[in-house]
Amino acid sequence: MKKKHLFLFALFGSLFSTLQAQTGISVSPPRSYYSGAAGQSTSNKILVTNPSALHTLEMTVTLNDWKYDTEGNNVIQEPGTLPTSMASWISIRPQSYFSLAPGESREIELVVTPPAGKESSDVPVHTALVYFTQTNPIDSFNESGALVKVSVRTGVKVYHRQPSAPAPDIDFYDFAYNKKAKQLKLGMVNQGNTWTDGTVVTDLVRQDDGTRIKMENVVVYTLPGDRREVVLPLPEKLKPGKYIASSTFTYEGDQELIKVAELTFTHE
Repeated sequence: MKKKHLFLFALFGSLFSTLQAQTGISVSPPRSYYSGAAGQSTSNKILVTNPSALHTLEMTVTLNDWKYDTEGNNVIQEPGTLPTSMASWISIRPQSYFSLAPGESREIELVVTPPAGKESSDVPVHTALVYFTQTNPIDSFNESGALVKVSVRTGVKVYHRQPSAPAPDIDFYDFAYNKKAKQLKLGMVNQGNTWTDGTVVTDLVRQDDGTRIKMENVVVYTLPGDRREVVLPLPEKLKPGKYIASSTFTYEGDQELIKVAELTFTHE
């Protein structure tokens, strides 16, 4: 009886792994960028692939608004509810409903047309989230071996900016040590007119003996007007002492740009 139990468990595990591997959607690229004047249409293509060897996927394409919160998480909202929304500017070609046979790939064209009268520089970048959703759930097994219905969804972030020259500008507004949480917090703001991505690199120097400690890098994505609070957990078992923290943020403009912030703190 014991051997039978183990066999059934292994069978469920095998089925779970196999069926999980047979479901999914591959979408490329995950981000789509546009630039154009009001009334001017521009387009990009998205490649959607069904990796399953067995199942046909019935797909639908829908639109939502999105933005970043101060921690860099995605906040999804109904289309047309954010001042940065461009959901109504997007047309899906050839259609927003389609099928993918096992192993099949298909190109979907996203056409973006800003309406006349949207020349205002108050909102230099508009965004939307294009969802590709499977509408025919497939039988699978959860980790307990129970039969469940599985459908998948993945999104493509869409960005549009006015045709004026991009002027990225990131600045720091705060750098603080949180003794209780044992972490540093770096405040950043995007003061430019375009999306700006980069990496925060932080080093610690212990003043007593000059020991240098490299902290984990953090990739940061921002949109114009975004304020970002980047949390930098201190290494476990960091020795007590007085430290100098130096954080740099490197991003691209007409040339590589670097911003630097320093903080002296005492870790107990």
